[in-house]
Amino acid sequence: MGRDPLAIRQDITLAGRALTDAYEGLRRRGWLPFVTLGAALATGLVLQRHRPMREVAARSRSVVDRTLQVATALAAIERFRERGRRRAA
Repeated sequence: MGRDPLAIRQDITLAGRALTDAYEGLRRRGWLPFVTLGAALATGLVLQRHRPMREVAARSRSVVDRTLQVATALAAIERFRERGRRRAA
């Protein structure tokens, strides 16, 4: 059973809003330079171990897949909460 394209678009919009809010929160707290530093450190560690690029790409793909699954779940939860607020109002 396929999903409704409108529901998919709403999930993407909610996930984008959640990421934007998280980014703004990091910027407001002054943690954004630490995130950049952490990403650079993680990249350096991956490259230092002399792993084959194919293995690094495969692991990166799995991380991206999991991240998208979490973002989709969070968007669905947020949509569920919004529906509950609308019914209460």
